[in-house]
Amino acid sequence: MKKDDIITVKSTLGKKSKNNRKPKKHGNIQSYGFSMNEKDINGLKSAMVILPILIIAIIVLVLIICINQYKSMFGVVNEQSTVQVSSTVKDSEDEAKLLMLISPDNPLPSDYKINLVSYGGYEFDRSIVPSLEKMLEAAESDGISLKISGGYVSAEVQHELYMDEVRRLMAREGYVEARALDEAEKTVPMEDHSEFQSGLSVRFGSSDDSSFSESAEYLWLYKNSIKYGFILRYPQGKESDTGFEFDPTHFRYVGVDSATKMRSMNMTLDEYIVYLDSRA
Repeated sequence: MKKDDIITVKSTLGKKSKNNRKPKKHGNIQSYGFSMNEKDINGLKSAMVILPILIIAIIVLVLIICINQYKSMFGVVNEQSTVQVSSTVKDSEDEAKLLMLISPDNPLPSDYKINLVSYGGYEFDRSIVPSLEKMLEAAESDGISLKISGGYVSAEVQHELYMDEVRRLMAREGYVEARALDEAEKTVPMEDHSEFQSGLSVRFGSSDDSSFSESAEYLWLYKNSIKYGFILRYPQGKESDTGFEFDPTHFRYVGVDSATKMRSMNMTLDEYIVYLDSRA
């Protein structure tokens, strides 16, 4: 290699390449593949301030929605609980009313409340009318025409009925007044001792002059009445339990469940109440 060639190589190595340039500056930040001007920097700063505020606002909003939903759900639960409790209390009160025993030893409570409505020419407690109507319709569809002959009786009317029976026994049977008063209670209770004052009892009559206990109406009632919540109140052979003579015309509403249980256990209302008390 000549001397001149060596000098030329050294000279070339000592020079900086034109392509090895310093990065451009944009404001105070150098750009390495990207660039940011002053406007971009200000926007970034604003975003960094707004973003946390936005996140906090979203969190607060979500919390408010959750709290409101919780309150709403809690309120619904409370309302449902109240309805269930009220319903339970009402059911208990209704059952106590339907299974109420009325007799000389268990007079009608002085605070007894009755909601009377008219049906079939007589008055009854409103609670029994839908079942009574269904029973009469079912009987008619079976070719049996049930005739209602008695319903609610006031205390005043019951007193007169009782005294009429007392006078009859004295006149026709020759009973002294004391015995007549006692014997009359077995068939026509005095006021506040009669189930007809409760509005829960129905008296049926025959369409002809035959004895009601031998009529098609009685046979149908005895077989089917429990399906509609009615029982024969004073059945034959149970006089010692009820304190009253057999009365095929008197049916009492106690509800389907109780009526079905009484029939299955061959119990009167009097016996059934004793049974329930023994299990309490």
